[in-house]
Order: sequence, then C-alpha cells, then structure tokens
Amino acid sequence: MRLTISAVLFALILALAGAAQAHRISVYAYVEDGQIKGEGYMPGGGKVSNQQVQVLDAGGKVLAEAKTSPEGAFSLPLPQAKPPLTLVLSAGAGHRATYKLSAADLGVAATAAKAAPASAAPTAAKPVAQAVAAGQDLGPQIKKAVEQAVAPLRAQLAEMALRSNEVSLKDIVGGLGWIVGLLGLAAYMKARKMAGAPK
Repeated sequence: MRLTISAVLFALILALAGAAQAHRISVYAYVEDGQIKGEGYMPGGGKVSNQQVQVLDAGGKVLAEAKTSPEGAFSLPLPQAKPPLTLVLSAGAGHRATYKLSAADLGVAATAAKAAPASAAPTAAKPVAQAVAAGQDLGPQIKKAVEQAVAPLRAQLAEMALRSNEVSLKDIVGGLGWIVGLLGLAAYMKARKMAGAPK
C-alpha cells in the first residue's frame, strides 16, 4: 500500500513539473531596418502566438506595442528613446518574458559616430569631397549587404536561444536524482527514528 502511495505521489510530482515547464516562455529580439524584430517561444519549440509585446524605456513607460503572429514573430517600430529598452512578452496568467536591448543592440554608437563627422565639417580638397560623396552613395548598399549577411547569424542565435531553454535528458535525470535522494534521506531518518524507539 505504501509503495502504491509513493508511486502515485511520484507520478503526480512529475506531471506537475511538466505542466509548469510547458508554460515557461522566452523572447528574443534584434534591431533591423529601424524595426525591433523578434520571436516569442516556449521550451520544446512551441511558439507564443497572438500575445502582447511591449517596448518599455528605462523608467517603465510603454513606448510601443504589438502582438505576436501565429508563428510567434513580431515587429515594432524602433522608438526614439534613450537605451536600454526592455521588451516584455505577456502570455496571460502571469506568464511573462523580458529581453533587454542595450545601446549596442540599438546601434546608438554607430549613429553617434555618423553624426560627429558631419558636425565637424572640415574644409577639404575637391577630390576628397567627391570621394566622400561617392562613399555616402554606397552607404545604403553596404548597410543592406551587411544586414543580409548577418540575418542568418541572427536566426542561428534565435535557434540557439530556443534550444537553451529546452528540457534535456540531463535535466530530467538530475531531477529524478534529487527526488530519489530526498526519498532516501527521508527513509534513513525514519529508520533512525525507529531504531531509537523503545520496543
């Protein structure tokens, strides 16, 4: 009888742990073409679809909102706010995931570097000015080429983030080890108590 109760309790613990794990969510985001793009997902590869995503500033003020697509993807306009920005994915019933976008993620350093030479505006020879003008014409093309080259890397990073949240066999065996260890400790304590009890 005691073995049956122990087996039922063990099965119940495993079932509840699986249900809790199924509701954990994660979010990943990056900046591209003046947009914040990203994806919401659950461990095991499930997508967080039709849920609210918000962009918050450092003070917690909501700057932009969107909903995830059926595939879990979202896209928001990049707000003109001081970094860092925080993305919050809310999936109801208290399930929530956050992702921080730093100044580097937002490209703030690159924008400041572009603005600095324009304000200095030193006088230069005519051939140098023509070379700069030609380089400025190439800027959008270079940016587009770099974004196309980096897009697969971003997808790989998102996939790695997805895999890092999966429950592995190692996690399951470790959890079972803890349970068996705690049951063993309880049995040991009970045996000591029974051995010390008067007969």
